[in-house]
Amino acid sequence: MLLAERHQLILEQLNLHGRITSVELAKSLAVSEDTIRRDLNKLGELKLLHRVHGGALVMQEDSPDYFDRLNTPDPSKKRFLEPALTMLEAGQTIVIDSGETCRYLAQNLPANLPLTVVTGCPLIVQDLMQHPQIQVIQIGGKMFKPAMRTVGHSAIEMLKQIRFDIVFMGICAFHAKHGFCVNYLEEAEVLRATIEQADRTVLMGPHDKLDKTKTYQIVPAHKINHVITDEGIRQDVQTSIQKLGIELTIVPNN
Repeated sequence: MLLAERHQLILEQLNLHGRITSVELAKSLAVSEDTIRRDLNKLGELKLLHRVHGGALVMQEDSPDYFDRLNTPDPSKKRFLEPALTMLEAGQTIVIDSGETCRYLAQNLPANLPLTVVTGCPLIVQDLMQHPQIQVIQIGGKMFKPAMRTVGHSAIEMLKQIRFDIVFMGICAFHAKHGFCVNYLEEAEVLRATIEQADRTVLMGPHDKLDKTKTYQIVPAHKINHVITDEGIRQDVQTSIQKLGIELTIVPNN
């Protein structure tokens, strides 16, 4: 096998799985681990992967921070709201996470529906301050500016004291094998604590966030109860999600 062919196969495996080990690659490509280590080092120098001890991670795309997304809103994300709104009942305690899709949900809660909404996003707190029927609980902690949410020990400890009927979250990356993932460890820790306190966790987001992975796993895929996405989802991805017993709602693109 030519060097270029081997490098291409390594990158294909990495893009498929999000992370790979030298041992696995050596076995699948029938070469020595020393050869694989040299390959990974070279690909790392070319910025085609992120080299870590024992293997490699996929290079993370630069994600726009919350303020960048505020300046370029995507109204198409509103199409995920209707299925989410049908899950709500009077008296529930719900979490609305940060992110554009979740903020649309907060802004469209029915005026006559009494709820307790828990959030670590100050913009969602602001959106709900004038809602006549909603009690707002703001999670304290360190403000993580790229996602506009609170993180850290104090946030996690506060979350552990509350039970949630439903948690609504946007999707950074979701994969049937690698689970629900994000780019940052601090985010993963606080989102994991949130899901652990929930009776039901609902993810909302476009199909291009599915069958993808990021550096830090929040929870395994089977911990998610419901995914709301659009009709661009591939059939194999749809099947892999449903095999896990996850409810899947597919909304039209227009």
